[in-house]
Amino acid sequence: MCGITGFFSPGGDTGSLARDLPAAVASLAHRGPDDGGVWVNGCGVGLGHRRLSIIDLSQRGHQPMRSKDGRFAMVFNGEIYNFDDIRKSLAGFGHALDGAGDSEVILAAFQQWGPSAVDRFIGMFAIGLWDEQARVLHLIRDRAGVKPLYYGWDGTTLWFGSELKALRAFHHWKPQLDRQSLGEFLQYGYICPPRSIYAQVRSVPPGCRVESKAGDTPRVVAYWNLLEKTSQPLSGDDAALEAELEALLTDAFRYRLVSDVPVGVFLSGGVDSSLVTALLARESSQPLRTFTIGFKDDFRDESQWARKVAAHLGTSHTEYILEVKEAMEMARNWGSLFDEPFADASGLPTLLVSKLARAEVKVALSADGGDELFMGYSVYDDVLQRLETLARVPAWVKSASAHSLSYARVDAVDGALSRLGGSAAARGMVTRRIRRARAVMPDASMARVYDAAISYWLPEEVAEITGDGSPPRQLADRYPGTALERMCLWDFHNYLPGDVLTKVDRTTMAVSLEGREPMLDHRLIEFAFRLPAHLRRGELGPKHILKKILYRHVPRALVDRPKQGFAVPLERWLREDLRDLVNDYLSEERIRRAGVFDPGVVRRLVGGFYDGNGRAAEQLWFLLSFELWREKWGAGVGE
Repeated sequence: MCGITGFFSPGGDTGSLARDLPAAVASLAHRGPDDGGVWVNGCGVGLGHRRLSIIDLSQRGHQPMRSKDGRFAMVFNGEIYNFDDIRKSLAGFGHALDGAGDSEVILAAFQQWGPSAVDRFIGMFAIGLWDEQARVLHLIRDRAGVKPLYYGWDGTTLWFGSELKALRAFHHWKPQLDRQSLGEFLQYGYICPPRSIYAQVRSVPPGCRVESKAGDTPRVVAYWNLLEKTSQPLSGDDAALEAELEALLTDAFRYRLVSDVPVGVFLSGGVDSSLVTALLARESSQPLRTFTIGFKDDFRDESQWARKVAAHLGTSHTEYILEVKEAMEMARNWGSLFDEPFADASGLPTLLVSKLARAEVKVALSADGGDELFMGYSVYDDVLQRLETLARVPAWVKSASAHSLSYARVDAVDGALSRLGGSAAARGMVTRRIRRARAVMPDASMARVYDAAISYWLPEEVAEITGDGSPPRQLADRYPGTALERMCLWDFHNYLPGDVLTKVDRTTMAVSLEGREPMLDHRLIEFAFRLPAHLRRGELGPKHILKKILYRHVPRALVDRPKQGFAVPLERWLREDLRDLVNDYLSEERIRRAGVFDPGVVRRLVGGFYDGNGRAAEQLWFLLSFELWREKWGAGVGE
């Protein structure tokens, strides 16, 4: 795992860019504390790299790296797990490689097969590749978006980096806030590729490469498309498909153990992490190292279950119980941890478990992706139930309701309920339901119902607080299949790269820990989305086929319980331990000076929350996390 950055400015002022390049590299030192380097040529290209040494710890892995024929120069972040197989293939074409790592194999693969070499890679990666012969800069991101990659374009210069802080280190541009990205953040809690919080900066979409040539606007080219790869459903009996999946899981998980440094596993005690641990424990001759974080709040603490699974599988297990004081210290530094607005509070325990693991290992396997691949999220049940209820409502009733709701003034309803003695919590519930109903009526389509179910700030509310409520994304009805299949596809393309993988990348890299995602092997992804639906969600509920496999290795009683995840007591923290931050960062005067949010809306939200409307906790946290980001990164950002 590493950090990469660079620029391409043919005919531009490369002197200032070259002077800024070392600072951009230095901003990524946490991603690669072991080594660093820069390379600048005479064609307006500069590349920079920070290295976290995982495979081939020698200087032969130093980057930026040149191909043996001099044609290519590369910076690479990630791992190509099947590099040894590719090396053997390359030997048949006469390539003699000296090192023991994957970087020179990648370069030789590009030398042999050009950009299509990426089709052979099994792994996670973000690559900056300069082709001296074709005078093209390629930016390439892995299929699921495990590794981040951003790029800016101002009409003449392209600059890029693993994190936005690296792009901010270049001083030739003035960052401008993207108002639609701001709305997207408020609605969902994260910003999804291809957007970033800055108007001039994009995120390379997963499964794509960006090609930049002199005189041309950068072009985004998809080299992998999930829908194309999964258009033909799998056939065969259930037992055969289950056996095939277990073999594929085992192979994918085994690949993620390739390393020259110690490797561990994040174990929550849930289905996905228990399955990863079980299959790897079966293959390993030494006890696996597993790590979990616990909470003092008993109703949220799953560490006891992780402990029991670890004991059953015989792992070397380390657990840590989170103290509120530690969590609060991290919350106050939220803006430093995430250099783009991000509001998933489970980033706090994820950072802590990463710190815990880093004390013993340099690589940790997570188990993200199981919910998207195997229909695991509980919100799917909620949406299906709502759709079933709405299907029984006559169309004319929906139309009449939509017409009536369009005239309902939320502030008037709130005022009337207040005069009748309604509590802040009751008023908040009623007004929220009015807004949600307006968001889905009159058609009440699956896509609108799902979008409303996963929105923290509805578009109507976003418009009130920012002045712009235009829809930031296409809805789930753009995808084929049943309602369940479309929700999974939406989450795979949006929630997974925008929230889950962003969280894991930033929190692991903050402590120089390489996070690997064995469930997101592209072969597994393609297999899962081709499975019959009843195997993804069947008699055993969500993740039916995964549970069938897991129960052969771990007693069902240890893992069969409602999904908890890294939930945090956000409402309590905001009422107690973080109240001073709320009072400071969301004060009416501060919000007015910033000019981003409507101060009246913020004042009413804060007041309602402290009057008892606990439902406002998430919305309040979104505003607080944005203001923590703005304090750290908002200087010089224009509207």
